[in-house]
Amino acid sequence: MNAELTPEEHAALRARIVGGARGIKPAGAHRGAVIAGAIAAVLVIAVAGGVAATSTLSAPQIATTPSPTATVTAVETPTPTSTPVSTATPPAVPVVAFGGDCDQMMTDAEASDFLRGGGAARYASSQLEADTSGSLALLGGISCTWANEGDGFTVVVGAPDAIAPELAASISSTRCVRNGGCSLGQTTGDLWIAVQDHTSPADVSVGFTADEIATAAVRLERVISFIGRKAHAAPVATIDSVLPTRWTLTDCETLQGRIETITGGPVTSYTPRDDDLQPTELVDRVLTSSAGMTACSYRQGAQDSRGHIIVTLMPGASAPSSSVLDLPDVDETDVAGADKAWIQVPYDHVYMLGLVATVGDDRLVLSRMTVDTAVTDAQQIAAAVIDVVRGGD
Repeated sequence: MNAELTPEEHAALRARIVGGARGIKPAGAHRGAVIAGAIAAVLVIAVAGGVAATSTLSAPQIATTPSPTATVTAVETPTPTSTPVSTATPPAVPVVAFGGDCDQMMTDAEASDFLRGGGAARYASSQLEADTSGSLALLGGISCTWANEGDGFTVVVGAPDAIAPELAASISSTRCVRNGGCSLGQTTGDLWIAVQDHTSPADVSVGFTADEIATAAVRLERVISFIGRKAHAAPVATIDSVLPTRWTLTDCETLQGRIETITGGPVTSYTPRDDDLQPTELVDRVLTSSAGMTACSYRQGAQDSRGHIIVTLMPGASAPSSSVLDLPDVDETDVAGADKAWIQVPYDHVYMLGLVATVGDDRLVLSRMTVDTAVTDAQQIAAAVIDVVRGGD
């Protein structure tokens, strides 16, 4: 077996963590692939691709205006610093744009006008780890995705002063990544609006041409202009009340040793391949740069193993929404050191499971992939993470 995840496996693993966009591919990828199923209202954790402390983003192509050639600019993933589990007073309630309701931002019928072929539908995630509304709310924002069988786009909005300046600057002009589509972010009045389309270049091996970037830019600007004209409450972010005592995981080496003790075998940190980037990249970058999210990614066992363990910390995110916790395949579980915990084993990916635990207002997300369906160590791994963050060894 190949040491790397197949694109389908990586998309499934990543999507369980980042927005529930299970198995999606950029429209047009490999000349004929279509978006597989509905795409979730994305959120955010960039664990499997862009959030992990060891991960990197592929070099983006940026064009301010159509030009003969595309400019390539590298984007670095910020390295967070470690602090203990927060014990601060819960943050004030933020004001979330559009009342946190994607339908207020754009109806399916309205979204259809921006999709090739029309017929847009918005997808609500049914995956435990994919719920990121709590983290986005700290930025005064939400994320929504619309798609049809061959096209799609994701929108992230938030309070302009809550978005990391380096992120805002990096997509102030249309930015295209080979397997991550094209993104553009602009401030319109009291709202920062960013859009990522789910397209890929005609020739993936070459990347986006200047003409393709220019075409994408026109559509992204239309979407931003439309949303900017929609009535909405001015977003108010509360992320500043969370970050001073942020719950952060950067000691992946110490955690690695703890995981090896629990699993009874070696695990190694890994960095996803550039071509593993998926259409959730925009939300990944927002949450990592602006909402204090951190993660560690590991491959379990030998080089031919399909075992993967991805741990993400979301400071201030609190428990997942009730709509997710009420799903029939989500059950409460016990994790040492956690106030509450839930686990989900989806029927369509029996080799994958998700676990979410909360300590105060902070959230831990664990995605576990293994070919051994008898593995029941997720709770132990989650407990080890909490202990490491608290300073245990």
